[in-house]
Amino acid sequence: GAIDDADSSLDSSSTSAWYADSDSDGYGDAAVRVAACAAPSGHVAVDTDCDDTDAAVSPGATEVCNTIDDDCDGAIDDADASLDLSTATTWYADTDGDGYGDAASAVSACEEPSGHGTDDTDCDDTSALSSPDGVELWDGEDNDCDGVADDGLYKGTGADGSLTVTGTTDLLLDASGTRTVADGVAFGVTALSGDTVTVDAPATGLAVGDEVLLINLQGTDTAHAAVGTFELASVAGVSAATVTLMAPVAEVYGEASNADLSGQVVVLQRVPHYTDVTVDSTGTLTVSPWDGATGGVLAFRATGTVSIVAGGQVSADASGFAGGETGSWNNCDAYQGESYAGLGDGDGDGVCTAYNEAYGHWDNNFGGGGAHITGAGGEYAGGATDGDSWTGGSATPPYAGDTYGDTDLSTLFFGSGGGGVWNGGTDTPGEDPGPGGAGGGIVLVGADTLTASDGASLTSIGGTTDFWASGTWTYGAGGGAGGSIWLQVDTLTLGTGAVVASGGFGESSHIRAGGDGGDGRVRIDCSTCNGSAQGTAAADSALDAASEPDPGFSAVPL
Repeated sequence: GAIDDADSSLDSSSTSAWYADSDSDGYGDAAVRVAACAAPSGHVAVDTDCDDTDAAVSPGATEVCNTIDDDCDGAIDDADASLDLSTATTWYADTDGDGYGDAASAVSACEEPSGHGTDDTDCDDTSALSSPDGVELWDGEDNDCDGVADDGLYKGTGADGSLTVTGTTDLLLDASGTRTVADGVAFGVTALSGDTVTVDAPATGLAVGDEVLLINLQGTDTAHAAVGTFELASVAGVSAATVTLMAPVAEVYGEASNADLSGQVVVLQRVPHYTDVTVDSTGTLTVSPWDGATGGVLAFRATGTVSIVAGGQVSADASGFAGGETGSWNNCDAYQGESYAGLGDGDGDGVCTAYNEAYGHWDNNFGGGGAHITGAGGEYAGGATDGDSWTGGSATPPYAGDTYGDTDLSTLFFGSGGGGVWNGGTDTPGEDPGPGGAGGGIVLVGADTLTASDGASLTSIGGTTDFWASGTWTYGAGGGAGGSIWLQVDTLTLGTGAVVASGGFGESSHIRAGGDGGDGRVRIDCSTCNGSAQGTAAADSALDAASEPDPGFSAVPL
């Protein structure tokens, strides 16, 4: 009366093997076997489940990223060729190790492959200097991945911290407190090749990432085509007197090529990067005058605000090309003013040959004023005047210098010096023969915000001279020309006459006056200019009122 499994006398050889399927996934556990004619409850005929506690794991399952052998084939996650890649993570190669990956190098995997990450926003995975949080450098690359190379550099990085000026601070001599070397340290350049600059001394004070200004400041009367040429660069390395830049030198600084710098005075100068700069009412931020090798260039940047309090000043006045000297004694022996083409001619020996008509010192030294008894005004952008001549003789009046340079400051120059006055050689009380006024220097300031409410807050004024000499009459030396001022500021607020690059005056309190120096050149770039958008009539009017002379060029800073 008992059938199959209900009959205790069942022939076991006629039974089937059944396996416990505890997770009910249709696959049983080979370790839990039962022999019976019919499948017991919770058992199946298949014994290939590798985890009978998890219904998601079986030979019929799909391998996914979870560190489990989901399909029971002995391979887990990335090691399983049947992995469902839709469950994997997309990884991007980070070849340069900057934490940002290359979108073009995507791979799908459960585990992060070596040298990969989840970010795909690197714009140059061959350079660790380029990434979305990179700092823009002068290297022709898009270091911050915003789609534009070498943009926003006018604000700098803030690496030099804040600067507060309470007395006289010379960027070529003083440190901000965070450095042991002057913030604007400068070197003479002896050779240029590719991205390598050789300077005239160990380049102490320069470090990787620093911004530098490379500029030709002076040539000779026969070789001066490259004077005024400049570029900004970032330092890639420093070894003794060799400075390596992050990009090859782009401009030509020699008369014909960079292979020959003979006769040229080329300078490499560090540009400090501050956060905020405050010049208080007793402060003057200035620069050592040009000495024929370095000096005269006042350049810095600020990521925050440059605030020039009333009474304070940023000044490169009379820091450019020197005025012409006078001679040692007697007459007719003064020198022409210095210019971009050299020191200028003169005798200084007291010899007078028909008032030196034969020597031609009355002619100008390019931008430098001529010298012929009186001195003529030095020139830059225009407005210099000739000096007076001796009345009663045949002496030619000394000629004012010639104009030079570019309104947009695509070339940067000092203002030229005025001509010196002759040494009358008398014992007239008060006689004080001497040089003409020096030209103004170069001011280059970049900032997010700049405020200067006072007149003459940012200046590069040509030197006014008080020197005079006595002969049959009395005679004066010539004034120097104004220099260059370039402001690059996002939000700019300037008071009336805050920016001045006018020429200095010749000595005019005596009978025969020296000539006056000509104006310098001003460029003011701003996004918001005294509350108005750059390029609008209101902005142009505000900049004209704030600057003497009027800016020759204005644009939105880049």
